[in-house]
Amino acid sequence: MRFTLAQLKKTQMPYSYDETIDLSNELDGLEDIVKSTPCIVKSTIMDRGDETYKVKFNINITLTLEDSVSLKHFDFPIDVDAEEIFSTDESNEDAFLIDGITLDTKEAILANILINKPMATTVEEFESDLDDSEEEKINPAFASLKDLL
Repeated sequence: MRFTLAQLKKTQMPYSYDETIDLSNELDGLEDIVKSTPCIVKSTIMDRGDETYKVKFNINITLTLEDSVSLKHFDFPIDVDAEEIFSTDESNEDAFLIDGITLDTKEAILANILINKPMATTVEEFESDLDDSEEEKINPAFASLKDLL
């Protein structure tokens, strides 16, 4: 979403909004991303003073990734909460820079998606993580030691 600084000054803070954005042009074909679903973003903007804003995001997207071993495709859902600071102050290294007079959240949303995407994974690892969470596997050689605890 894009807001001009003039719009933000007139807006009652905190301001919440929902949007669905198509990031396929930016994500599809990047690294091991085969395709992506439309990204659903719920955001709240808060004024931090002196043309600085804090934006809280809930980002929900499903990426179709390519298995790093077998090259099979599998879906990887991302549902993440994030907070980012946007500012016109170039000396604030922790903030996304407000370019000119426009605050644009797209770059921050993309960054948070890529941060939460695994660097490399296999379908077997992904399915194994799901299996491990369902039940704890005990090595039969150590099963008798379980009673000592």
